[in-house]
Amino acid sequence: MNIRRKAFSILFSCLLGSFLFLASISAAPNYGTIAQYVANLIQNNHYSKTDFEDEVSEKFLEAYIKFLDSNKLYFNQKDIDSFQRKYKTTLDDYIFEGSIKPATDIYALYVTRVTDRVKKIEETLNKKEFKFDSDRTVEKRRKDSEWAADAKASDQLWENILEGQLLEEELRLKRQRDRAKELGKKLEDILGEDGKESPKEKILKRYTRFMETLDANDEEEACNFFLSTLSQVYDPHSEYFSQSELENFRVGMQNKLVGIGALLGMDDGAAKIQGLVVGGPADRGGQLQIGDRIVGVSQGKDKEMMDILFMKLNRIVDMIRGEKNTTVILKIIPADAADDAETKLISIVRDEVKLKDKAANAELIEINDSDKIKHRIGWINLYAFYADMERGTVSCSGDVKRLLERLKKENIEALVVDLRSNGGGSLEEAIRLTGLFIDGGPVVQAKNGKGRITNKKSKVLSAVYDGPMIVLTDRSSASASEIFAAALQDYGRAVVVGDKSTFGKGTVQTVMPVKQYMPAIFPKDTKERAGALKVTIQKFYRIAGGSTQLKGVTPDIILPSYRDELETGESSLPNALEHDSIPKMKYEIDDLTLMRSNLNKLSQERIKTEKEFGYIIKDNKRYKEINDRNTVSLNINTRLAENKKEKERRKLRNDERKKLFPQIEAKEKGKYQVTRLTLENVESDEIKASDNFKKPDDESMRRAKDKEEELAEETPDFPHFLGPTKREALNIAQDLIRANKLKTAGNNSQDSGS
Repeated sequence: MNIRRKAFSILFSCLLGSFLFLASISAAPNYGTIAQYVANLIQNNHYSKTDFEDEVSEKFLEAYIKFLDSNKLYFNQKDIDSFQRKYKTTLDDYIFEGSIKPATDIYALYVTRVTDRVKKIEETLNKKEFKFDSDRTVEKRRKDSEWAADAKASDQLWENILEGQLLEEELRLKRQRDRAKELGKKLEDILGEDGKESPKEKILKRYTRFMETLDANDEEEACNFFLSTLSQVYDPHSEYFSQSELENFRVGMQNKLVGIGALLGMDDGAAKIQGLVVGGPADRGGQLQIGDRIVGVSQGKDKEMMDILFMKLNRIVDMIRGEKNTTVILKIIPADAADDAETKLISIVRDEVKLKDKAANAELIEINDSDKIKHRIGWINLYAFYADMERGTVSCSGDVKRLLERLKKENIEALVVDLRSNGGGSLEEAIRLTGLFIDGGPVVQAKNGKGRITNKKSKVLSAVYDGPMIVLTDRSSASASEIFAAALQDYGRAVVVGDKSTFGKGTVQTVMPVKQYMPAIFPKDTKERAGALKVTIQKFYRIAGGSTQLKGVTPDIILPSYRDELETGESSLPNALEHDSIPKMKYEIDDLTLMRSNLNKLSQERIKTEKEFGYIIKDNKRYKEINDRNTVSLNINTRLAENKKEKERRKLRNDERKKLFPQIEAKEKGKYQVTRLTLENVESDEIKASDNFKKPDDESMRRAKDKEEELAEETPDFPHFLGPTKREALNIAQDLIRANKLKTAGNNSQDSGS
C-alpha cells in the first residue's frame, strides 16, 4: 500500500507541469486524472482498507463487463478471453497511470457488438416467419449462463431470444383482445394508435432505441460506468457519481421535486420500482407497486408510448419527471405477472414530492374484540428517518413525539411503530427516536476500518412511552430502521413483527467531492467535472454485539410475505460486506422470551386459518418453482394453456374473495374505529373517526382516467381496507395487551405476598 501511495504521489508531482501546460491549450476534462483520484480515495478511505491491486483488478474487469452486458447477450467468449488477456491484472496499472483506455476500448467494442446485433435483428424480423410451434425453450435470465462461444453461437442464441420476445408480444395482444371482448368492446377503440403496432415493429423499435442511446453516450458517461463499477467492487453501497449524477443527487436531497415519487433501479433492461415515496403521486394512485417494471413511458393521453427497455436510467427518470399537474403514463409489467407478456398502463399526475408527504403520521385505532372489550391501539407510520441537516427545524423524532403525546392522552393500551418500506435516513434521528421508548442507555455501536469501536447513547433519562409495543418491519426496512428495531428488541422493549428479516444494510457512507482532493493548480474543467465518491466508512452493530449487516433484524414473529422468495435485501447484492460481531455492551434487559413465544404461538395459529396468508404461501411456492425453472416455452399452445390456467386461478381466487369479504364485513360491523392523526391536526380537540382504513382521497391529486383501465381485471378490496399484515399486527397488539395485563397482575400479586 505504501509503495502504491508513493508511486501515485511521485506521478502526481511529475504531472503538475504537464497540467499547467495542458490547461492553456485544452478545456476538455481529463477523465484519466479523475479516475486516479477516485481510485486513490476509495482504497484509502473504504472500510475494508483493500489496496486496488491485481485481485481487485480481476473483480473490477468482471464487474465492468457484467455491468455492460449483464445477460451475456452481445459479447461472446472470444471477446471475454481477449479482455482477460489484456486487462485481468492491469486495470489498476492503467488507472494509476492516468488512463481509462480499458474503459473506452471495452465500451467501444460493446457499442459495435450492439450495432451489429441490431442490424441482424432487423434482417431476421424482415425475413423470418416465426410459427411458435417448436418444443424449444428460452432462458428468462442468463446471468449464470455461459457466453456464446462465437458469432455463430450468438446468432442461434438471439434467434431463440427474438422468438421468445415476439411470442410474449403475441400473447399480450391476445390477452388484451380477449379482455376487450369480455367487456363487449373492440381493442382498437380502447388502445387507439398504441394497439396498431405489430409485435415485430415493437421489438425492432426497442432495440433501435437501445442502440441510439449507446451512440449518444460520451466519454464522461463511459468513465462514469467504469468508476461506478470500481466503487461497487468494494461494496454495493459505495458509488461514484459523475458531475451530472451528483447534481441530480443534490436535487434529491432537497425538500421537493416534481415527479411521481418512485425509486427506480435497472432490472433486465427495464426500470424496476424499488420504492415508493409514501404520500407521493404514485403511492396515492395506488396502482404502481414495488417490484413492477416499467417498459414504456408516454407524456400524455394522445402522446406516443416510448419503449424504454435498455434505456439509461437517468434518461428514464428525466422522461418520468416533468411539470406539475401534467400526466405521465407508464407501461408496466406487474411484479406478480405470470410472464413478461402481461402488461398494463398506469396514468399518474405529476406533483411536488415534498418532505411533508413523508412526514410521520398516526392512527388511533379502537377495536371491539369478541368479548365486547374495547382496546385502544396507537399506530405510528414512519416512512423515513428524516431531518433537516442545515436548519435543524425538521425532525422525525420530534414529530413522532408530538403524535405519541396525543396518543397517550387518548389512553392507548399498546403502540405499533410501522417501519415497513422505511429505508433509513439520519442516524441521530434513530438515536433520538429510540430514546422516546427507553430510560437512557446505549442504542448502537459502530466500528471503522481501523477497528476502533464507538457507541451512541440516548441521554434522555426517562421514556416518553413505556407501555406495550410492537415494531413492524419488512424486507425493505433498512439502516436506521434496523438500528431502531434492533435496539428495542435487545432491550426487550418491543416485539418485532414482520418479514423473515429486514434488509441487512449495516454500513455507513460519506460523500467525498473529488475536486476537494485535487490541488488548486489543476485545470478547472477537470475539477468541475470530477464528480463525487460515496464510500462506506463504518459498520453498525447492535448493543448485543451482532452486526445488522447482511442478516438484518430477525423478527420475534414472522408473517408470510410476497418478498420471501424475491431476491431482495443485502444478501442478494454483489460484494456485500460480511456479518460479524463485537463485544456486547452493558444494559438492562426486560426479558420477554416467554411472552414472545406465547405471542408467536397465537399468531401462527391464526396464520394457518387466514386465507390471505395461505394465498401468499401458495404463490411463493409457485413463484419459486417458476423462477427456479428459468425457462419458458416457445410453443404458443403450451403458453396459451399456461396462461389459461393462471387466469382461471386468479378468477377462482377473486370469486372466493367476493364471497368471503362481504361475510367478514358483516361479521365485523362496528368492530373498528380509526382516527387519523397528522402533524396538522394532532392538537385539534375533535378529529373525525372512520369505520375503515382506506386512505382519504386527495382532491389535488386525482388520477387521470386511462383507457387501459378498461382492460383491468377487478380485484375486490380487503374488508375495512385492512390488509392481512396490518390486521394480524393488530391481533398481536391485542394479545400483547392481554399478556401485559396478566404480567402486571402477577407482579402485583408477588408484591402483595412479600
